[in-house]
Amino acid sequence: MSYNIQFSDTSLAQLETIGKSSTKIFRQVMMKAFGLRRSPKPQDCKKLENFSYQEMDGYRVDQGEYRIIYAVNEKEKRVYIALVRHTSEVYKTLS
Repeated sequence: MSYNIQFSDTSLAQLETIGKSSTKIFRQVMMKAFGLRRSPKPQDCKKLENFSYQEMDGYRVDQGEYRIIYAVNEKEKRVYIALVRHTSEVYKTLS
C-alpha cells in the first residue's frame, strides 16, 4: 500500500528555488521525496530528536547535498514533507 505525499508551502517554495537553479538536482530530490510513498522509512532515513511536525515524529533523508525533513502519519498513510534544504542550512532553520 502506498502513502500519500503532502508538501508544506515552505517545502514547495524551496523546491521551486531548487528547480530554478538546477533541474537535475530538482529531479533527484523529487524522486527521493516520491520514493517515500512506497517506503516512508527507508533504510537511509534518520529519526530526528527534539523535532516534530504537526505532533508527529520527524525524520530526514538525504539526497546529495539536500535534506528532506518529513513526518509520517501511519493511521492516514500520509507523508508530510516539511522542509527541503541544503545540508548547510537545514539545522539553522530548525534551531
